[in-house]
Amino acid sequence: LFASGQQDAAEQALRTAEQALDPSSNGTTETMPQEHDLQRCSVRGRAAAIRAFMSSYLGNVTGIICYARQALEHLPEQDLIWRSSVTVGLGDAHALAGDVAAAYQVRLEASKDCRIAGDIYFIILANIKVGMTLRELGRLREVIEIFQEQMQLANENGMEQTVLIGWMLAMWGEVLAELGDLDGAICQAKKGVELAENGGFFEMLAWSYVCLIRVQFSSGNPALVEEVLQKMKIIADESAVPFWFVQQMTFWQIRIWLVQEQLEAACQAVSERGLEIDEEFRPLHTMDFFLLNEYILLARIKMSQGQLAESIGLLQQLIGRAETGGRKPRVIEILMLQALAFQARDDTNRAMATLERALSLAEPEGFIYTFVDEGPPMARLLYEALARGIAPDYTRRLLAAFPVPEPEQAAPLRTQAPESDLIEPLSERELEVLALLAEGLTNPQ
Repeated sequence: LFASGQQDAAEQALRTAEQALDPSSNGTTETMPQEHDLQRCSVRGRAAAIRAFMSSYLGNVTGIICYARQALEHLPEQDLIWRSSVTVGLGDAHALAGDVAAAYQVRLEASKDCRIAGDIYFIILANIKVGMTLRELGRLREVIEIFQEQMQLANENGMEQTVLIGWMLAMWGEVLAELGDLDGAICQAKKGVELAENGGFFEMLAWSYVCLIRVQFSSGNPALVEEVLQKMKIIADESAVPFWFVQQMTFWQIRIWLVQEQLEAACQAVSERGLEIDEEFRPLHTMDFFLLNEYILLARIKMSQGQLAESIGLLQQLIGRAETGGRKPRVIEILMLQALAFQARDDTNRAMATLERALSLAEPEGFIYTFVDEGPPMARLLYEALARGIAPDYTRRLLAAFPVPEPEQAAPLRTQAPESDLIEPLSERELEVLALLAEGLTNPQ
């Protein structure tokens, strides 16, 4: 009931069950047989496990941990399926808190517990969660490997058309987009969303939509991004959605507004989220999974407003949070944005040094569209990096992935900040060089 959006009905059913566990609630004081006590203890543990899941849905980290501990205290040791599902929930708590490294360890342990329990659904679920964590750790190729293994397991057990697999396929598509396989990404993400739409699990559907949005964003299809966002808005208006659903919907709407230079709308949306735009940023003691992304978005807005010093300072504070949580993709993004801001201030040497750090982190796993999504300003930076001999092979790969405009081509998504305000667009000669690089020629050639 709760996962399908019927939160009030789920809460009422759970309260009824919990009241039934308390003999004093119906005036009964007689001693119950021992086997009944054991059964009551088991049911109480399962009720706590359900509350841990509900807390995860709502983003309540404290609630997840509290109820998960209660569940593990009451659930019998032999109740492996329920105990393993609780461990999966503990992994969610660490992930939501922004400590992805800790989440990985807990989710890896949950995966082992689920294999021992032998329930195929929970085995696949736990391993998908491991894959999600690997994605945020920046270990892209391991994500593909673990998803391939789960797909094979699903096929062997007749689960290939389930919502669970649709959710996984959408995430798989997002990783393929990052690696530069846009055709494969679109195919996987669309198939995943189609499967997710056939079920009643809003959490899986919501994240599938987010993955499809990122794929379409990287493909330069703003109209298709808006189409998915509209679907999300309808669901948000009609249903009780996960706590992060609206946050992600707003996040991507702002990204679209920034590339379309609708700065006023973007600033208004960020202000409504409660983030500071005009005041000096004050470091936070905690920086959860989604809040870090929002503050990176705030840094983008400051760049678009020409507040380069403020943007650089904010990003410098955020990078420590990202590194502490083991979130390599966010570290790469922060360094990349700092490099763009330095270049916009005509500090090319610092821009190149910062970009080199980003490239050194990104190259081993083959990040592509984190850079390409930034448009012509990033292409210019990479062109300069190539001229200086910085990571030449990888830089060529990145430059070759940038789209070369064609006559009468529909206007693609533009860079996240107005090009004329920060960095001049590429010249015809530089665009020609990008086309040659795409054909495999070296820079001297």
